Amino acid sequence: MSWCDKLASVPTVGLTLDWHFAPAAELITALSPLLNELVEGDKQKFQVSRLDAFSVILQTDSGFQYAVEPSKVVVSFQHRMRAKAVSGGAPIMEMISQAQPFTNLLTEVIRRLVEVTIRIPGPRNRKLTRVGVVTTTTVDIEDSPPGVVRLINYMGRPWGGIGPGSSFQIAGDVGSTTGWTDRCIHTYALPEPQDQIASVMFDWQRTFKAGHALHKDTLPEILKRSREDAEKYFEDLAEGNRFDENGSV
Repeated sequence: MSWCDKLASVPTVGLTLDWHFAPAAELITALSPLLNELVEGDKQKFQVSRLDAFSVILQTDSGFQYAVEPSKVVVSFQHRMRAKAVSGGAPIMEMISQAQPFTNLLTEVIRRLVEVTIRIPGPRNRKLTRVGVVTTTTVDIEDSPPGVVRLINYMGRPWGGIGPGSSFQIAGDVGSTTGWTDRCIHTYALPEPQDQIASVMFDWQRTFKAGHALHKDTLPEILKRSREDAEKYFEDLAEGNRFDENGSV
């Protein structure tokens, strides 16, 4: 089981493409078959969070968010809450999204990303230049994986530790082949006040040196390979294999 499953991490997966400015009306039209499925009885189960000239963000009640921009397509998961009326008392908050393991959510995010990407308007020779796989975890440091604890403690050593109101971000290259380069942006934030819980985010990115033709038959395989390599890197981080204060990796 992945440490991301154990700590209820949530995923985001995104694609960076050649620029293409399609009007927002065209984007909504292209996505309408998917939106038609987001209806339960007579109730619409999604909202348009943002609608600009060339971009749209859609949020579903189940927690999945779609963002389509001139050069990006992103699908993420965030838990959704709503106020529920209580007889004779104040409203209470209830979660309307379904809690699932990170790996299950990641599978669903990728499936939805493929669905959206193959529908958006654009030229036939449009290129895919980057894939990003992100894991975001809300966790106390004492509950974090050993490798993450080691990194946090090392970064806070000059000041006697990482306290409330602290944050850091480190971007580093983590692999390369003749066809692509990989890097990861590591972000840690512990907000004020003191009773708040830290957020740990690892943003793994694969940039293709020549770009890939955007095609419905090849996109799932590209995402499958990217997912496997991203998850392997996340596990290496958790075990501590990627961080050694003496300089070895």
